[in-house]
Amino acid sequence: MVMGLVLVWSNIERMDTTYFINIAQNTMRERRALRAKLEVERERLLSPYELRRRAEEFSMREPKPGQIRRMDAQ
Repeated sequence: MVMGLVLVWSNIERMDTTYFINIAQNTMRERRALRAKLEVERERLLSPYELRRRAEEFSMREPKPGQIRRMDAQ
């Protein structure tokens, strides 16, 4: 009787653990897919074409000589 209860209990624990592992794996898979999509979106937004288009949208233009200041990082 006791052995049967131990076997049932261990089987329930095994199934619970498997369930939580599956949830964690699905979450990880979803986050990886989201990260890949966000990386593609980031690259698109930082593309020269997109930056040029956005600059035109805000009436921005190339800086004139002397308008750019460079600072040495120390």
